[in-house]
Amino acid sequence: MTTSPPHKNALVLIDVENTIGAHATRPVAAARLTALLAHAPAQARVVAACAPERIRPEVATILTGRGVKILPTGTGPDAADTVLLNRARQAAAHGVTHFTVASADAAFAALATLGELHVLAWERQPVSAALAKAATVHRIPRNHHTPQPPPPGPVPDHPAPAVTAPPAPHTRTGQPAPPPNDPRPSWSTARRAATAAAVLFCAGFAFGAGTAIGNRLIHLTINAAPPPTHRKRQWPA
Repeated sequence: MTTSPPHKNALVLIDVENTIGAHATRPVAAARLTALLAHAPAQARVVAACAPERIRPEVATILTGRGVKILPTGTGPDAADTVLLNRARQAAAHGVTHFTVASADAAFAALATLGELHVLAWERQPVSAALAKAATVHRIPRNHHTPQPPPPGPVPDHPAPAVTAPPAPHTRTGQPAPPPNDPRPSWSTARRAATAAAVLFCAGFAFGAGTAIGNRLIHLTINAAPPPTHRKRQWPA
C-alpha cells in the first residue's frame, strides 16, 4: 500500500503500544511512525491511542507534529482497541469507508463490516488469524530504524606501505640497548663503575703496602746505624 493515492474518506488507526512500543525512545518512535505513514493512504485522517503514562512526552510531540491525533486510554489490556474501534464507528457514520489499522489484535476484524480494511504489521509480527482473514495485511521491514553503513570506497591500486618501528639500537656487546626511561643501568655504566672500584681497591692496596714497606725500611736503617760516640771534654789546666 506504499504511495497510495489520496483518500479523503480514509482513517488510519494506530495502536501505539502494539506498533510503536510503550515508552519507545524518540529516534525509534520517529522512525516507526515514518514507516507506518509511508504505507498509509495519503490525505487520510490519522488517530493513535495510548495510555498517557506509557508514552514519552517527546514521542507524543512527534506524533502531534505529524498530524496524528492522540486519544488517551486507560491501562487495561484492551483499552486502546476499544477507543480506536469507537472512533472508527464514529467515522463510518460520517461516510468513512476505508480503514487502515496499525495493530495485530483480532478485535479490529470487526471493521471489515464497515468498509475496506487494511492492516499494517512489521515483518514476522504475529497477526491474529481472524484479522488476517478479514483484512489485507501489508508487511513493513523491521530495519526501518537501523542506520545502514556507508558503501566501501574504491580500493587503491598501490596501497600505502605499512609503517614499521625503527630497530632498537645495540651496544658493543650486541645486546639491545635499554629504553631511555629504563631504570636499569646500561652495560657501559656498569663497566665504568666496576673499573672505578678496581682502581680504588688497587690504590688502597698499594697505599697500605707502601706504608708497611716504608716503616720496615726505617726500622732497618735505625738498627744498622752505629751507636754514637761520646768524646770526653778536656778542661784546661
